[in-house]
Amino acid sequence: MKTLRIFISSVQKEFSTERAVLRDYLRGDALMRRFFEPFLFEDVPAADRRADELYLAEVEQCDIYLGLFGNDYGYEDADGLSPTEREFDVATLHH
Repeated sequence: MKTLRIFISSVQKEFSTERAVLRDYLRGDALMRRFFEPFLFEDVPAADRRADELYLAEVEQCDIYLGLFGNDYGYEDADGLSPTEREFDVATLHH
């Protein structure tokens, strides 16, 4: 059976603890790790690619998008959009 990749999205500062706990649970539970591999942007080492290119490409490659939404919108780019909104938009586009 194929392992499903889960992209965990949120404003990092607002949900840093929850993101880590979810990742650790999915990787640490014997049953869950057989079926799921979580992706957190903060786990990726620095690369020679732009950050937005990297995380949006990961959204496209993941099977499941899991969005944690709270009170913070996050950093806004030149178009007034946060990385979390861009991730959501790409996930929605790719179903």
